[in-house]
Amino acid sequence: MVKFLAIFLLTSFCIGQYQFEYPKNSPLSILSIIEDDAVEPNMPLGDFNPAWVDSLRLLLPCEGIPVPKRTMRLPNAPRSYRNGIHKGIDFFASWGTPIRTVASGVVVRADQNYKEVPADFREDMLRASSNVGNTPSDIFNNILLGKSVFIDHGFDLVPGFRVISIYAHLSHINKNIEPGYNIQAGELIGNSGNTGMRESTLGSRAGSHLHWEMILQKEEEEIYLGRGMPNPELYNMLKRIFK
Repeated sequence: MVKFLAIFLLTSFCIGQYQFEYPKNSPLSILSIIEDDAVEPNMPLGDFNPAWVDSLRLLLPCEGIPVPKRTMRLPNAPRSYRNGIHKGIDFFASWGTPIRTVASGVVVRADQNYKEVPADFREDMLRASSNVGNTPSDIFNNILLGKSVFIDHGFDLVPGFRVISIYAHLSHINKNIEPGYNIQAGELIGNSGNTGMRESTLGSRAGSHLHWEMILQKEEEEIYLGRGMPNPELYNMLKRIFK
């Protein structure tokens, strides 16, 4: 016991002497440095910030068809039939209207071989959304968007974000539009339609329009253009963005 106490006192003295002579190397000093240098966890970005797109300018995807004013055709509008939120803009272009890309990029998805689902299957998927309480991504992306094209615009369009644009409900996609294709701003990608909608499953062309989205990706977040913005501020921002 006496021997143990002697070792303890000697060790404590040495540590204390070391800390006194070399205070910057003391355990307390090193611990404070580690704490100061610790990386703070990433904070959620929250809702969309219009300052992110101050310099953003895009071509209208349907030439001559402006951004709609009605809230139900803009982002954030409720979609009760699928327990979801509208994340894009509905440009009400009639069947077969030429659709062009809003900016240069690379095609990452082109549903050249899309086949319309049966009407009853689509209804079953909507009931599944109702039971879940929102629209699951598999149902939204693979059923409700219909024949679609996704374009990656990289990190230069909106500084700090990877930008993806989506063109949905198309009736036709041009043959050259396929994953990996470098597409230029204003280049035609196909024609408007109503695939993915109830009318299309019944063989009708009613309700044809272009559903267009822009997604901003950063870290673990995916924020659609205008998320959380009220109207008319939302409309005024979109009108400014589109040439």
